[in-house]
Amino acid sequence: MTTPPNPSPVRYPEALRVVIDAFETSGCRAYLIGPRARDLAQGHPIDESTSFDLTVDGSLSAIDTTLLSLFGVTAQDAKEDRPRLLTFKIPRGEGHVTFNIGPFRNYLPPLRSLRGQNLSGIILDLATREITMQAFGYDADGVLVDPFGGTLDLADRVVRPVFPVETLFRESASWLLKVARYVSRYGFDAAREVRQAADRDAAGILDVPREIWRKEMEKILCGAFPAKGLQYMADTRVLGFLIPEAAALVSFGESAGGQHKDIWAHTKQVVANAEATPVVRWAALCHDIGKVWTRQVFRDEKVHFFRHEDMSAMLWEAVASRFEIPGTEATRIHYIIQSHSRVNLYREEWTDSAVRRLMREVGEHLDDLIAFSRADLTSKRTERVEMVRSLLTELQIRVLEIREADAQQSPLPKGIGNAIMERFGIAAGPEVGRLRDVLLSAVESGSLPGGAEADVYLEWLAPMVSDRPPEGVA
Repeated sequence: MTTPPNPSPVRYPEALRVVIDAFETSGCRAYLIGPRARDLAQGHPIDESTSFDLTVDGSLSAIDTTLLSLFGVTAQDAKEDRPRLLTFKIPRGEGHVTFNIGPFRNYLPPLRSLRGQNLSGIILDLATREITMQAFGYDADGVLVDPFGGTLDLADRVVRPVFPVETLFRESASWLLKVARYVSRYGFDAAREVRQAADRDAAGILDVPREIWRKEMEKILCGAFPAKGLQYMADTRVLGFLIPEAAALVSFGESAGGQHKDIWAHTKQVVANAEATPVVRWAALCHDIGKVWTRQVFRDEKVHFFRHEDMSAMLWEAVASRFEIPGTEATRIHYIIQSHSRVNLYREEWTDSAVRRLMREVGEHLDDLIAFSRADLTSKRTERVEMVRSLLTELQIRVLEIREADAQQSPLPKGIGNAIMERFGIAAGPEVGRLRDVLLSAVESGSLPGGAEADVYLEWLAPMVSDRPPEGVA
């Protein structure tokens, strides 16, 4: 185990010293917690820091009174970001320093293992911070207060709950996902005994409400180190209970005898590469789950996964239902998964007409697909990665230019939709939009001029409309 940090009192920067002394004068003892406390524990300087978190042995009204009397911060100046937390700023040089201040927390989850411990004061407050590396601070004199060994775990880079893990997952199964969330947030491994207890009690996750499944899973996916969180879930069997479709990828490569890349490793990398939004990262996690069922090995030992995009999209429908993903969001993710190879077909020799056709075909999903394609670049061939990145950047630029041009001037006259309905007796609906798209394609291909009178386009449409049966007739 790593040697604990030097327990000698630390020196606070002037702005922090002023605020802590102000609370001391008012009879409210203040403690430094949060990111700056972790910086100090790791030996990092905090003199130039622009934000500090404090927990204070006093009520919210007492904190507010202190801010008002000593710093002139009124109730209107203080910003209540969330219940029991006040945020205020004091000037420093040309900028300012932000302080997030709240009273001692006095609640704990109703775990049987905590009964009779009689935690109170700063110890109780720190216990509410959930994991040991968040459950320490420094008092007004700069002395470390670390009742749960958090500085040791921080030095060893391990995640360990404040609460006893021997019974934690059995009493509160949602902690199976909470640990994964912290692993994903900090990029540290869970402590050995935590992994063992989670593996033993993994089935308990089935008792957790689906709302919590989704909330925690999206925090895991959108963490700074999602690959670590996903691997923890796989190692402790939690992933197999929640998303067996993704868990099937973990050992999938081993059954191929090295005939194709490790798809689980690829999936984790794509998730990590993707922009940290639930839509794109859900798509990244599930974009290749269909490969387990579509793998074919031919006589030349080449491996193919024909229609894996469609299979992955179908499997996603079950995942979305299981996690109760809202319909609009689930549909966006489904489209990305099913069409995730679509924009990779782009080449620099494409005409503007071809780019416009792509924009029409994928519609509102184009930006999602481009974002996903960037994340999906995991090849070890640097030259190929750079080539594809360059193509995607060029495509984005061309799309922006076309959108700007279209916003300035449409190639079709205003009111062409109404003119189509009047000329051909067509009711408002999808058919009018289809005919308008036909005209746009004709303009882009050069078959029709842009900016002409409506009659030019109506006459051009007339033969194909007259060949169609009247509406309602088969």
